[in-house]
Amino acid sequence: MDTLDLRPERASHGKFELTMNTTKTGSSVLVAFIFLFAFQTRLFAEKNAVPVLHVEKETVDFGKVIVGREVTVRFDIQNKGGGKLLLYDVAASCAECTTILSHPDKLDADEKGVIEVKLFTAELQGSVDRTLSVYSNDPRGSRRILHITGNVWSPLELRPHYIYFPIMKSVDSQKELRVEITNTTEGEIVLSKARSSSKKFRATVLAGEEGEKYTLVVSTVPPLEFGNNKGLITIDTDYEELPTIQISATAKVRPPLEFSPSRIYLKAGVLTKPVRKYFRLSIRSKEPVEILGHSLNIAGPTVEVTERKPGRYVRYAVFFPEGFRVDPGLDAVLTVRTTHGQFSELNLPIQVYANFPQGKKN
Repeated sequence: MDTLDLRPERASHGKFELTMNTTKTGSSVLVAFIFLFAFQTRLFAEKNAVPVLHVEKETVDFGKVIVGREVTVRFDIQNKGGGKLLLYDVAASCAECTTILSHPDKLDADEKGVIEVKLFTAELQGSVDRTLSVYSNDPRGSRRILHITGNVWSPLELRPHYIYFPIMKSVDSQKELRVEITNTTEGEIVLSKARSSSKKFRATVLAGEEGEKYTLVVSTVPPLEFGNNKGLITIDTDYEELPTIQISATAKVRPPLEFSPSRIYLKAGVLTKPVRKYFRLSIRSKEPVEILGHSLNIAGPTVEVTERKPGRYVRYAVFFPEGFRVDPGLDAVLTVRTTHGQFSELNLPIQVYANFPQGKKN
């Protein structure tokens, strides 16, 4: 009688070694073996056809630099899998201080690439740890976190090192904030002129202890705009290595109509189950406002009103059906129409899960 050896220990790299003592051929056993061999070979091929994102160093330290310097950081990556690696996006946790210079869109098996990033240190101080989120089709995890670390030294210490006014209710609001500036060197540093990149802010430098301590006074200049009013305050110094220092200013005026959250995020790919996203339209208008309707500029999803409090808010839900394909380049918009004179149309972006706040999921 024929015997067929299919013991696992006879397997090598996913392939079975066949040993057969042939006296009489058992056709049924041979057919069963052929099917089993083909199945194992297919599983082995599929297992080795998946992409694998490998990062040489997940943390890159740029060392110690003086504030205001631009730092370029490189992350060496490689596809160590057998399938094609697709890089959907690279998003920075600090959009204001980080620019993604370049990254490959795809890597074939064993192909190498570089993610190159520029970090602006003008508004950074002390120990720095900024992150990048790399989104890919690696089945082990679609999101990989990379770190940019280092130390930013400044001869002038600013407290606070940014200016953020409390949220205002009116575009006519006039507020004032102060920043204390201290010389951390042994010599004197003289500060002179302060100027703002925006007409919405006024900046003045007041001397305390000449050459040692100063106070920066920043005030809003009405009328402001609804939403975020932003400006960059620049101060001239006589310090050779740091001829100017900069600090950002932000003043938000709460609009009479506002979405929360301000946008909807989806993960790239085909939805394996239905997804429902909720958002709210808050109404703070002094004048009566009616909601006339809503529309989506893409086919597939549907929108419904889940709760309505006239004059206060409207809650919505956007339903994305199972099988809906979320392309990496998705740029959809949900529009709500109202009777408000200045805010007759409000747009809520629907974007792919990238350049997004960390931790959001479908």
